[in-house]
Amino acid sequence: MQNYLIQHPIEFHIQRIVTLIKRFSIPKKRVPLKRQLSADELIARLELALNSDTPTTIQVNSSLLNEEVFNLFGYIYQNNQGEILIQSPKTHHMTFVLPGTIRHLSIH
Repeated sequence: MQNYLIQHPIEFHIQRIVTLIKRFSIPKKRVPLKRQLSADELIARLELALNSDTPTTIQVNSSLLNEEVFNLFGYIYQNNQGEILIQSPKTHHMTFVLPGTIRHLSIH
């Protein structure tokens, strides 16, 4: 690889620039923003989701400073330290969820 880069430096940089342009030109998919639930509603729904075996959709703010959100779907668990985890039913991957970033919770 290093020999190729030394012999073809311009081609490598052009390919890299084209890749960056493609990455930034693809529009990002926006998740529809659901209504922000109050703390009491979130606690009640979270307790219900923890005690049931039904999949749940959680809408989470990606940061505390902006309104960008993403959805997580799966089964909700709580470990011994009190952390909230959601397990995807397809991949069985566990994702840690910060409670302060939860915006909406829907039980299916």
